[in-house]
Amino acid sequence: MVQYSEFKNRELAFLGKDNYTKYPFRGYQIINSKNMQELKELLKIKDKKYNSYVSIATYDKVPRFAINPKKHWPEWKEWDEVKNAKITQLDFFVDFDAEPTIDGLKQAWKDVQTAYELLYEIIGEQTKYLTTYMSGNKGFHILGKCKVTPELTAMDLILKQKEIALQLKPLCKTIDMGIYDLKRLRKLLGSVVYSPTFGKTRVIPIPDDKKFKELLIALETKDTTWFEKQELVRLGGINLDINTSGRMI
Repeated sequence: MVQYSEFKNRELAFLGKDNYTKYPFRGYQIINSKNMQELKELLKIKDKKYNSYVSIATYDKVPRFAINPKKHWPEWKEWDEVKNAKITQLDFFVDFDAEPTIDGLKQAWKDVQTAYELLYEIIGEQTKYLTTYMSGNKGFHILGKCKVTPELTAMDLILKQKEIALQLKPLCKTIDMGIYDLKRLRKLLGSVVYSPTFGKTRVIPIPDDKKFKELLIALETKDTTWFEKQELVRLGGINLDINTSGRMI
C-alpha cells in the first residue's frame, strides 16, 4: 500500500520501456481508483509494465491538470515554468546506482553503510531521521526531508545536497551525482518496479543488514511475495537542517 503522503502535493509521473522512458508522462495525480483506470487507458499503459515516479519536490499545491494528454501538456508546461517558486519541501536524496546484479547491489549496500558513517560527521544526530529504500533494480536511496524557507531556497537546498554528495563520493563510488536537479523524479515509495534483471520487485525500506540479506534471497529466488509482504515506513518526521548542522569532512 502506497502512503498518501507520497502523492500529496507532489508531481506524479510514469515511465515505461518505450519512447516515454526518456520523455515521461509528468504532472498527473491519482484521485481515486476510477481515475487511475482512466489514466492508464489514456496514457496507453493499461496491461503494460511501467514504473511510477514522483517529484523530489513538494509544492504548496499541484494544479488539477486535465487527464487527457492533449489538454494536459499545455497546462503542465505553463505550470512547469513557475513551479520551482512554489516548492515548500525538498527530499534529501542520496542515490546509489550499481550494476543490476547481486554483486552490484552488495557494493551499493556497502557504500550505503559508509555513507551513513560520513553523514553522521556532516549532519550529526539528524542522521537518525534518514531512511534507506531499495530502488527496485540497481541500488538504494537514502531519503529525508528538507524545508524550504526564505533563507534557504529550493535551489540552495539542492546545491547543498550536491555538496554533501561530493564529499561522500570518494569513498562511495556508486553514488549518482547526476540527480541534483529540482525537476528530478524518484520512484514512488512502495510501488512495483519491473527490473530487467530481477523481475517484479518493489521500492521498500531496507533498514539493516538482516533485511538486506533477506532482500538478496528474494532477488535470487525471484520471490515476489516477499516484496508484497514488506511494510512501508514514513520518511523521517523532521525537516533536516543541512545548512548549519554538523561539520564538513
